[in-house]
Amino acid sequence: MNLLLDDSKRNPALDPLSRFHSFFEWNLGGLTLLEKLERKYPGAKIFYKGPNKDFETLIFNRYPHVYPATLESYDSIYSSDSFLPWELLGTVTSIIEETLTIEKEWKRFRQKYKAKQSGFHIVGKDKHLYIHSGATVYPGVVFDTTHGPILIEDGVKISSFSFLEGPLFVGKNCQIDNARITGGTLIGNQCRIGGEVENSILLDFTNKHHEGFLGHSFVSSWVNLGALSTTSDLKNNYGIVKLKVGDSIVNTGTIKFGSVIGPFTKLAIGVMANTGTVFDIACNIVESRIQGFVPAFTWVKPGGRYRLEEFLFDTKKIMARRGMNLFEFEEHYLRKLYGSFSE
Repeated sequence: MNLLLDDSKRNPALDPLSRFHSFFEWNLGGLTLLEKLERKYPGAKIFYKGPNKDFETLIFNRYPHVYPATLESYDSIYSSDSFLPWELLGTVTSIIEETLTIEKEWKRFRQKYKAKQSGFHIVGKDKHLYIHSGATVYPGVVFDTTHGPILIEDGVKISSFSFLEGPLFVGKNCQIDNARITGGTLIGNQCRIGGEVENSILLDFTNKHHEGFLGHSFVSSWVNLGALSTTSDLKNNYGIVKLKVGDSIVNTGTIKFGSVIGPFTKLAIGVMANTGTVFDIACNIVESRIQGFVPAFTWVKPGGRYRLEEFLFDTKKIMARRGMNLFEFEEHYLRKLYGSFSE
């Protein structure tokens, strides 16, 4: 069986999220699309077609078992256009249900915790709460399964006075402190979450650990949102949200959408992002009010430029704190990407 991952004709809104990882690498509900396909179709050959040669080289270095797209036809084609952020936010329940179907062991975890013994509270049906036996939940936490299931992965720590509403997935080794998480949210591995999060997707190694509101947004990997940084997800006139990405305008078709935040981007304390703000890869923003499109490698405020060597130094230091390394081929790719934005 031959399967194609087609990333060749991206919607412009996907570019800021896909500078470093392709759509099939995104951890959504504990599994990437690649992992799902490998489990569903064992032995299948998986091919990839990217937006350019440099990005394809990055992917093939990461996944030597994925092949360049050389065939004339494929049994199934999976396009990046099926992973538009505003559409994914409406499918959180089905993503979590698919995880429950694929990962059979979640059924066993449901029996490991007893609310009365553990000191936390459940609103809704107990059977929709799945807590891994390796997770720690402190007294005073409230889980609300009224609107969907809640899955808490291995190594997660949830501190007292947090409210978590389903549908919700919290990835491995996350830390949830004094948080209010509502409306359908997916959180990747090794994230630190606090404050208010509503109907958002956060990929691996991303921090939003302090007060502030993140709503109807898609946040890539290795992002840090400073204390009190906040996204608006509704216009004052209740108009349809349109995203500006470079020279393109993308109509989301919805009145509820916050921000797109690309990988390695950092927002300082108190940064306020207007509805539909798009941050490209590796922005380091200090300016208090931001709107529209923030180009790749922006430093402090629009118009400033992150120096390459400083960005790479900061990135390696941040990744090391999580026990991760930037591979040589990834650094080579980032250097070429940086150069492409200065031409």
